[in-house]
Formats: sequence, C-alpha cells, structure tokens
Amino acid sequence: MKTSQVRGIEIVSDPEVLKAALNPLAWKILNTINEQPSYPNKIAKKLRVNEQNVYYHIRNLQKSGLIECVSEEKKQGAVCKYFVPTAQAFGIELAGHNSRDDKSQSPLVRDFFFEFVRKGVFDGKVVVGAPTPHGPHLTEARDGHYAVHLGFLLGSLCNLENRFVVALDIDIKAEKKQNRNLILIGGPVTNIISSEINNNLDVRFAWNNAWQISSLITKKSYAQENCGLIAKIRNPWDKNKSLVMLSGLRYNGTKACIIAITQHADKILKDYSKHKDFYRVINGLDRDGDGKIDDIEILE
Repeated sequence: MKTSQVRGIEIVSDPEVLKAALNPLAWKILNTINEQPSYPNKIAKKLRVNEQNVYYHIRNLQKSGLIECVSEEKKQGAVCKYFVPTAQAFGIELAGHNSRDDKSQSPLVRDFFFEFVRKGVFDGKVVVGAPTPHGPHLTEARDGHYAVHLGFLLGSLCNLENRFVVALDIDIKAEKKQNRNLILIGGPVTNIISSEINNNLDVRFAWNNAWQISSLITKKSYAQENCGLIAKIRNPWDKNKSLVMLSGLRYNGTKACIIAITQHADKILKDYSKHKDFYRVINGLDRDGDGKIDDIEILE
C-alpha cells in the first residue's frame, strides 16, 4: 500500500535557487545538518573532507536561502555557527493559477513553526493548562481545548511522532521536560509553564490591580477582556529549542490568538524573522454579534 508523508516544503519560483544543492558535497552537507544542527568544522570531520570546501558550500547554501544559522557557540575562542536546512523538502512551483485556497500552507506559517517540524514529523510538545485547580493561583484552565483547532494547522505541516504530543503543564513541570520545543496554550494564571517563562518575555503578563499585558518595547499596557499575546522566543531551558506562546488575559484572549495564527497568519506574521524574538498583542472581535470571537485586530 502506498503511503504519503507530509513534509515542510519550501516552494521556490526560480530554479537557480536550488543550484547550490546540486553539488554532491553540498547535498551531503544538507543531509548531515538535517539529521542534527551542526557547524562547518564538525561537518568536515564527519564527512572527512577539507573544511574550506565545507565553508564554501555553506556560504552558497546560506546565500540561496536553503540553510540558516540557528545558534552560535564559543569553542576554544572561536564562534561555531550551527546550521540547519530551512525546510525538509524543496520544490518548484510552476507559474499559473493555483486553485487551492490553503492558508495553512502560507510560507510565513511554515517559517514560524519551522523548528517544530523535523524530517516531516512534529518535534515538540503542545502544553495546555490542567483543567483542575493548580499552580500558585489554583486556577482551572478553560482554554486547553483550543489546542485541537491549532492541531489542524500543525497537521497540515507535518505528521505526528510515535508518542503523544500534547501534555498538561503540571506533567511537563513534574517530568522536567521544559527543555524541548514548546507551544504553550494559555497565560501564566492557567498554565504554570507560561508563568515560569513570563519574565523572559519583552511583552509579558503583569499584575497592576488587575492582569494586563505589558510591553517593555513600547511601554504600553493592554487590559481588554479579549486581549491576547502571541510570542516566540528561544526556549530559556535550552537555547537550541524554541518556545511559542499563545495566551490570553482570559480564555477568550487565548481563542483570539488561535484564530489569529490559524486564519490571519499573513497579517499577524508579516514582520516575522526567524532570527529575532517575535511578539504580537492582539484583541479578539465579535464581528457577527453572536457573542463569540470570530476576528482579531492587532494592538502591537
């Protein structure tokens, strides 16, 4: 029986972009760093080739946008740059009308969740707040089910691994599994992992007679009932991993974040860069007047 695998694929319009990958050594380098992020000297030793040849192809691959530097580390006085492919597959899109209206395959969405897709399989944990009283505020999370809606988006980018990818915040903390790629659903009141990383954010949740979202970047604060924060930073428990936070002041704010990333990605992620921390403060709107959030606006 034939099977298909969903893979993160980078579509290019100019076939010249792929030229850098056609050299046999360049192809070996791509496959090597697809297995695990690595730096030129280590790659050269593994492939048993001249280090300068590796540097040459690394430069060409990076210039063509086929690989990127995801972290740096000092070793014996030198800075080692770790590289990975920008996608697990590359393809050429022919000119003409594409009849599919597939918002989930937006290049910005694929870039935003890039670290969570390795070899076509989801690499990380989606962390939701426990539905029982827990944490310093003894709060019951009411927004964990929104992870299902997000799951449809993630499922369009990759396959599932052979273990459960959704976990409660209390289990992640108890099992000390914070040092991996994490997608946090819910704010610091309902999700204790969100609470632990809150002070690492330049736009964070703060208490000032009431909870609000406070920006250290613009010095503004937001307290709208349906307000939410979309953030992406390096995981403070492991700088080689990434952490995405989709969190509201209340559960409707979390719902607004999920709607924003699944239905309005091109607007929300317009200024996203893989090499910088990312923050968006959004507000949920009820356009059709039925009492339910169905749209969003960007506050910051």
